[in-house]
Amino acid sequence: MCLHKEAFFYLLSETTQQFHPDLELDHDLKDVLRRQNGELFHVSIDNSNHKLRMYGSAEELRENINIYENFPGNHEFFGISGEPYQTNPIIFKSLKNDQKYIAKSDLFVILQNMIVHLPGERLGQIIRRVVMFLKSKQARFKKVTEFVKFDEARFEEMYEKMKEDEPKRKLSPEDTNNLRYILFQHFANVPPGDDYDEEEWATNYRASCILIDILKEIIDENPDLFLPRTEDSGEPITVRVFEDGNQQFLMTSEVSEALKANLTLNKLLETISLEEVFKNFDSKNIEFIRYPILRAKHRATPIPISTQEIPNEFCILAIDTFFEFFKELILGFKYFQKADSNLQEVLTVLKVVFELDCTTPYFLRCDETEKMLDNFMSHLKNVPAKNVRNAKSDGFTVQNLKNELAYLGLTAPFPEIQDYAEVVYAEVEKRKKEEILRSCDLFDAVEHCQLNCILERLPELKTFVHNQKGCHRVYGFKCEECAAENAKNQENQKLSILEKELEELKIAYQKVFEERQQKSLEIQDLHHKIWRLSVKNETNEVKMKQLTEKLTKSELSIDCDIACTSSASQLKIQCLICEKSIESGEVPIIRCPLCKRRFHSKCAINWLKEHKECPACNGDIPKD
Repeated sequence: MCLHKEAFFYLLSETTQQFHPDLELDHDLKDVLRRQNGELFHVSIDNSNHKLRMYGSAEELRENINIYENFPGNHEFFGISGEPYQTNPIIFKSLKNDQKYIAKSDLFVILQNMIVHLPGERLGQIIRRVVMFLKSKQARFKKVTEFVKFDEARFEEMYEKMKEDEPKRKLSPEDTNNLRYILFQHFANVPPGDDYDEEEWATNYRASCILIDILKEIIDENPDLFLPRTEDSGEPITVRVFEDGNQQFLMTSEVSEALKANLTLNKLLETISLEEVFKNFDSKNIEFIRYPILRAKHRATPIPISTQEIPNEFCILAIDTFFEFFKELILGFKYFQKADSNLQEVLTVLKVVFELDCTTPYFLRCDETEKMLDNFMSHLKNVPAKNVRNAKSDGFTVQNLKNELAYLGLTAPFPEIQDYAEVVYAEVEKRKKEEILRSCDLFDAVEHCQLNCILERLPELKTFVHNQKGCHRVYGFKCEECAAENAKNQENQKLSILEKELEELKIAYQKVFEERQQKSLEIQDLHHKIWRLSVKNETNEVKMKQLTEKLTKSELSIDCDIACTSSASQLKIQCLICEKSIESGEVPIIRCPLCKRRFHSKCAINWLKEHKECPACNGDIPKD
C-alpha cells in the first residue's frame, strides 16, 4: 500500500490509474518491506497496457521511486502515517568539517529498524503498534528540519540494551489490568464467526507493550536526540545549505529564524546565497548542514520545510516545478496535440504561480503543479490525442523521430519542431541506459522537441529557465546568455590559469632566489674557512722556518764545537702579524690567552680591529 501511494505521487497524473498492484501482501513485516525486490513494479508495468512505457524498465522505475520517496518526514507527505516508516535515514555532512549529522525525525526510523532486527520473528501488528508510539513521540517536533550529530556508538548501545532487556521484561500489574480491559472491549465487539485468536492477540499486545516500554526508557535517557531543541540547549543551531550543482544557498525563512534576523519574507520561499550570509551575518554559532537537491528522472525529491511562518510542508525548487508542469502538460495531458491548445494561455497560468523575472533560486510548494493543471482539465481533458508509438526492436533514428512528431500532430502547433530533431536525438543517444534506444527514450525526445519550441517562442520563459540554471536540462537547447557566460567563463578561466601560472613562477623565482642567497652564504663561509686555513698555513710555515733555522744553527754549532751558554742560545720570537722579531725583554707585548703566543702590542690591537681570531691558533679571542 505504501509503495502504491509513493508511485501515485511519482507517476504523471494521467498514468496513475495504470499502476494497479495486484499482489496480495500479508501482514508479516518482511512482506510489508518487500517492495525492495521490485516484484510490484514488474506486475504493474506488465498490466499497464503499455501506458507506463515512458518510465523504462521495472528496475528503472523502482530506482527512480526510491530516489523520489527518500526524505525526512515522507510518511506525512505520502499520507502513510499508519504504516511503518518507509524511508532510509540519510546522513548529512556539516559544511565546516564534514561531521555527520542526521535529521531528528530520522532517529525514530532508526529505532523502528532496531526493533525489526531484534532476534526472533515479529508480526506486522506488533511493529505497527510500536511505530504508532514512535510517530506519536515524533509529533512533538514542530519542525522536521532539526538536525543533530550522528554518533553511531550511541545507537549500538541502544540496540544492545534492546536485545538484553526484551527477554527479561514482563508486563507491570498496571499493564496487565489494562490488557484485561482492552481484551474485554476488543472481543466484545468482534462479530461472531470472525477468526480471532484471543491468546495470540494478547501475546502480540504484551510483546508490543514491552518494546514500547524499552523505547520510552531510551527516549527519556537521550533527550538531546529525541526532543526538540530548547533555547538553553548546548546543541548548535542547524541550518540547511542547499547544494544544486555549483550553487549553495539557504532558505531565507530558515536564516531569519536561526539568526533572529529581520529579513523581508513574501509569498515566495526565497533563498539567500551562502556568500551573502557569511558577508552580512554573524554565523559563528550556526552549524550549516549540506543538503543536496535530489532528483529522480521525472520528479524532484520533495524537501520538508518547517519554520514559525511555514508549518510542516513540502516544496521543490521553482525550476523543478516548471519542468514537472510541462512534463504533465506534454506527455500526460498531451496538451499541444489538441486542437484548442493555446501557448499564451499556458503563459498566463504560469505567471500566477511563478515570479518569472526572479534571478535567484526559490522554492514552490509541491501542490502548485496540480493547481496549475486544473486550469486545463475542464475543457480539454476528454479531447482525444494520439499516444507515442513503440520504438522498433532495433531502436529509432532521427527520421523516425521526425515521423513520430508529424504522426502526433505536433507539426501543426509547432511547424519548426522537426528542426530540433537532430540535436535532441544526439542528446537522447548520449543519455540512453541500454545499448539501443527504447520507447522511453522516444518519449524523452518528443518532450524535449516541444520544450525547445516553447522556450524559443516565449522569451519570458527562456529567461526564467536561464536565471534558474535550468538550460542544460533541456536537450539540445541553445541559450545565447549561457553561451555568452560560457565565453566569459572561459576567458576568466584562462585568466585564472595565467594568474596561477604567474603565481607559480613567483614561487619558483623566490625559491631560486633563496637558494642563491643560501649558496652565497655558503661561499662566503668557504672563503672565510680558506682564509683561516691560509693564516694557519702561514703560521705553520713560520714555525717550520724557525725550526729549520734552529736545526741549522744547532748543526753549525756541533760542526764548529762551539759551546753555547743558556743566555746566548735563546731564540728570538717573531710577531706573526708584522713578521718582525720580538726582542727579549721588549715591551709592551700581548699574549694570546689560548696558545700563549706573543705579539707586538700595537700589531695585536690593529689586528683585532678587523679580526676575531688569533693569527697563530685561529681560536676566537675573547673580547675582554
